[in-house]
Amino acid sequence: MCSKFLDDRVTHIGVRYDFQCSDHRPLSVTFSNLEIDLCAATHRPMPCLQNTARYDWSKVDIEKYQTCLSSALSNVNIPHCALGCSMYCTDVSHLSDIDKYYADVVSCIVTATNLCVPVHESRLNIHNVPGWSDFVKEKHDLARDVFLEWVAVGKPRSGPIHQLMCRTRAGFKMALRYCRASAEQIKADTRAAELLKQDSRAFWKGVARDTSRKVTGFVNKIGDATGETDICEMWKNHFSDLYNCISDDGSKSHFHAKCSSYDNLATLNISVTEVLDAIKLQKKGKSAGPNGLLMESFIYGGLKLFVHLSLLYTLFIRHCYLPSSFMQSTIRPLVKNKGGDLTDPNNYRAIALANMETKILESILMDKVHSYDDSDKYQYGFKKGHSTAMCTSAVKKVTDYYRNRGSHVFLCFIDFSKAFDRVNYWKLFSQLLDDGIEMCFVKLLAFWYSNQTVCVLWQNTVSQHFLIGNGTRQGGILSPYLFTRYVRGLIQSITACRIGCNVAGLPLNIVAYADDMVLLAPSWHAMQELLYTLDSHCHNLDIACNTSKTVCMVLKPLHKDRVVANEFPCFTLGGVKLKFVEQFRHLGHILSNSLNDDDDIKREIQNLYIRTNMVISRFRRCSTRVKRVLFRSYCLCFYDIALWKHYSVTVLSKFKSCYHKCIKKLFGFSRSDSMSGILMQLSLPSFDTIIHNSRVLFESHCSLSGNTVTMHLCSFS
Repeated sequence: MCSKFLDDRVTHIGVRYDFQCSDHRPLSVTFSNLEIDLCAATHRPMPCLQNTARYDWSKVDIEKYQTCLSSALSNVNIPHCALGCSMYCTDVSHLSDIDKYYADVVSCIVTATNLCVPVHESRLNIHNVPGWSDFVKEKHDLARDVFLEWVAVGKPRSGPIHQLMCRTRAGFKMALRYCRASAEQIKADTRAAELLKQDSRAFWKGVARDTSRKVTGFVNKIGDATGETDICEMWKNHFSDLYNCISDDGSKSHFHAKCSSYDNLATLNISVTEVLDAIKLQKKGKSAGPNGLLMESFIYGGLKLFVHLSLLYTLFIRHCYLPSSFMQSTIRPLVKNKGGDLTDPNNYRAIALANMETKILESILMDKVHSYDDSDKYQYGFKKGHSTAMCTSAVKKVTDYYRNRGSHVFLCFIDFSKAFDRVNYWKLFSQLLDDGIEMCFVKLLAFWYSNQTVCVLWQNTVSQHFLIGNGTRQGGILSPYLFTRYVRGLIQSITACRIGCNVAGLPLNIVAYADDMVLLAPSWHAMQELLYTLDSHCHNLDIACNTSKTVCMVLKPLHKDRVVANEFPCFTLGGVKLKFVEQFRHLGHILSNSLNDDDDIKREIQNLYIRTNMVISRFRRCSTRVKRVLFRSYCLCFYDIALWKHYSVTVLSKFKSCYHKCIKKLFGFSRSDSMSGILMQLSLPSFDTIIHNSRVLFESHCSLSGNTVTMHLCSFS
């Protein structure tokens, strides 16, 4: 037994001969006098039982599901306040009606889903045997039936029944041994069959299942916490402290004062068309929220569900209120670097899993709260048609512009400490009111953010719920825009000071991708002034800069006679001296103080070897067609190679040689085989074609992005 406590309370142990599981017999154990402290248990993390079963929407009769859901929704009573309430209704009795209405609608969706959607148990564990259903299951069922028949007649040691039992058991074991010995080949055959059926969804799900076992599944120690329960409690305390670290400096009362002076009381509704448009934007196959529903339950819900959702969201807006269960979400700590230290809490980031109906409402609110400012052209993060490559390209083009004209360029790469998690949302909501956003939408967000509760899910354990006092949810649809709106004033103040780099009349002293910001200045004093401005505005926004990771770089002019000095005094930020570096990894692209791209090419060479070796180790038995798809998808995803401009021919030749070696090794060609013939046989592009196409495609994306900064810089390149 596990402990002396349990040993002393065992009253009976029996062997279950009537059940067969391979060669083993299960034991039944009876205990007595087991006492559980229920009061203490309520304050500890509990085992998580949700999502043990998954809905399989690929086998659903959609018409049957819609009919079932429509029938259930017909019995839902719509509260009278949904039809007659004015804006900002303060009748408290209506809130309980909204709670009940929301619970009834969700209950109908859950009931229809359980009745019409087949469920398959999640059984992905180390004991799974590839090929069980195809090669073993039938023999196992036959062996078990014969075994039970043999037990029923008294377990004879000879005769036809005994021989049949031995023969069926031997057949079962032989099939099991074959599957275990041929596991890799069976997986490869399965992937090939999915590809031949042109079932891309099943193919990539299978590839992900074969390559991405859950990293945290075997982590048993993080920081000072050991064991699943203690780690879950540690995360709960960690996130509770992080999301309540901003003290109220009067911004909450300032926000409510602004609301009280707002005189626009126009009646607003959420139409069925808006709900339908928002649902069309949602993606299938995403993780379920706390209520266990997937987005497919809403996508296939039908017109009657959309009508109820429009009425429900209209009630939310008119009362500036949301039910408590609607605002619940679950935090899952995810590993940042799988090759890093898995016991370091700083190697994890939080993702919030919310209910699907909240995502639909967020999509509707996105158009309601969105605003534009001229300073947004410096922000490349979370915008359609923009990319990290465009942001890094802007930095490189500005530095090239100044160096070619005989000037130094000073860069400062800003690193914020938990920028998304330290957002003071009372200041954020005041900013939204200043943008002219309808007060009902802002007040709804204020109620949502100030009353939301979250719990932490770690492996199979869930913590107690706790309130959140600051920060935007990482994973929420609105969160990216809300953060970029929050730091808009910071970018405005820096560009408005007219200090720093300027290209043909356009200020380019800052370039941002979400919270990754770069300051650019042609002189030491200009950079220091920009840092003073940054520090002042960060203090107003309650954002903290991580001075240990915020670094500076000096790029000298191309002509040596224009060099002012080889060394410069350290810059200061918040009274702390910043380090100078010769190289920095900006958004995944390595920038050096000479703008030479050799180091970034070497990074890509290393990544190509790593990715190819991974494909070889796990899919070497696959067909050539499967390998070609995997090679194109996994190995040819070169990052920002269109930005390479200054490099040595030798290093690029090494990259070309690496590309050829990887193809020959993966597809089983010899070193002496002609590379041209191999590429034609496999229908793969040549190395020079990849480089050329990447540059052309990037230039096309830049011209179509609509970003005035990018298009302005393109005219000088």
